[in-house]
Amino acid sequence: MKIKSIASRLRPIAIGASMADMALLLLVFFMATTTTEPPKGVEVNLPRALTSGAEQDNLYITVSARGTIYFEGHIVSISELNDSLANRQREKDKTVAITADKNLNYSIISEMLSVLQDQDFLNIVFMSEPKSSREI
Repeated sequence: MKIKSIASRLRPIAIGASMADMALLLLVFFMATTTTEPPKGVEVNLPRALTSGAEQDNLYITVSARGTIYFEGHIVSISELNDSLANRQREKDKTVAITADKNLNYSIISEMLSVLQDQDFLNIVFMSEPKSSREI
């Protein structure tokens, strides 16, 4: 009768499964900690909102309290905004994130929305500050 050694009864361990688990954990971590912000440079007093978050890969329009329009960080007029959007028709499925001062005259926003509608940029979000827990 032969006695088998302990070493002969051990089976090899597949370490590939644990590598896939680590890769998934890293992917989830980076997705959860990544944030997006619109281009800086214009002081805007944002309204409060109940929801937060924005899509990545947006087109950004910022309107200052004086009505100056910034498209992707550059000052533009309403007609230049129309021309810029006309040149970017292949991007019309992207979300257009509008950041506007809360005291801004609505007629400027109305003109911008008309230009966006004319150029078929219909996926629009308005950026705002999240409501603090004391205001809810």
